[in-house]
Formats: sequence, structure tokens, C-alpha cells
Amino acid sequence: MVPLLIANLTGRSLASYFPDVKPTLLLVIAKHKFNPSQIFKIDPQLKDKPRDGHLQLSEAGVLIKAERDTSPKEYPSFQSLHDPLHIYFNILLHQLITLDNQQALIDFAHGSSKYLSGLYKLYIEYEWPQVLEYHFRFHNCHMVEMQEGSYGGWEHVDADLMSLHLFGHPKTRLAKQSSQPAWSSPKDMSKQFCHAFTYGKCLSPCKVGRIHKCHKCSSPDHGASSCPKYD
Repeated sequence: MVPLLIANLTGRSLASYFPDVKPTLLLVIAKHKFNPSQIFKIDPQLKDKPRDGHLQLSEAGVLIKAERDTSPKEYPSFQSLHDPLHIYFNILLHQLITLDNQQALIDFAHGSSKYLSGLYKLYIEYEWPQVLEYHFRFHNCHMVEMQEGSYGGWEHVDADLMSLHLFGHPKTRLAKQSSQPAWSSPKDMSKQFCHAFTYGKCLSPCKVGRIHKCHKCSSPDHGASSCPKYD
């Protein structure tokens, strides 16, 4: 039997390191039987969040309130997944220390750290719902590997899962402002001389915001066509 909550070499139990996580959750995590979509349950801040539930019939035919099934909607932001996932990884690291499995510990410490970094990069590049789908599928795959004693897979991206869930779903970029000719921009026009004023065909103030001055002598009283300096 795997020594799940037994004191480790430092004399402390796994539960003592994670007092906010229920022992039953520690047990299923250490056995690699945990449902990845329920990872929000190990977030210590969960107690401050309202519980979302629904009414359903019990076996006795009585209406009871039950928590609804978790979906990606329970993870509205990167942090909502990152924080409990970080706790989850720490639980497994402490468990591997307890088991004195040095190679698995090294593989998992390196792989989990690299995975969190890579997950953030995916969040920056792709739409969040698709990143969640990729993560949950990836996590499920590596739960099976960890049950078989392999902990090194976390550092490697899964190209097949990326192709299935991420490719074709880039994060929407802010649309670039449509380019307009310089002469049509009010800001630019305010720096330009009014050609109609030059020939006395535009009354002040200029309807399009151009400068009403003679570009020969800078006088506002006449255009360049009537300037004494005009050639």
C-alpha cells in the first residue's frame, strides 16, 4: 500500500503540509485517481466563493440541492486554473519525497515547472476555452502515465492534442486601426496649409481644419496667391 498520509523522513505527514486540502482529496491525488476537471476543489480560496448548485431528485424521490458538474466555465481565467494546479503539483512533489523516489522526483519537478510555463504561453497565444480543453486532455493522459510510475511526460508538449484543440484558434488580436490617407486625418490636416485659402476660395475658419495662413509670409490676412512675395 502506498504510504499516503504517513509521516515522511522529516517527521511530518503529507496532510500537515496542506491543511486546507481535505485528506480524501490528498488520497486520490496521491493515487493518481483525481479528476482534473475538479481541481478547483483544492483551491484554499474556494471557501470564499459562492457554491453553484441545482436541485435534483434523490433515490428516495426527494428534491435535494447538489453541486452541478464542473465544466470549463468554472475556470474563467488563467489564474483560476494555475493556482490550484500549482498546489496539485506541490502535493505530488511532497508525495514523491515521502516515497524517496529520487528519479521520479527530479523528472516531475522539472516537468511540472516547464509545463506551467508552457501553459501560460499557450494562454497568451490561443483562446482560453481551447487551452482548457488541451490541458484537461493532457492531464488525463499523464494521470495514466503516473499510475504506471512515469513522471517525465509533463515537460513534453503533445502535438496531436495541440492540433486537435489549439491550432486554428489563435487569440483574437486587437484590430489595427484602418489606415487612412494623411490628408483625411484631422490631426494631420491641422498641420497642413489650406490650398483653397491660398486662392481665396475658403473662408475662415477652415471647414476641414487646415491652416489659413499664407505659406510665404505666414499672414492670416491673405493667401499665397495674393501675397506680395508670391512669384
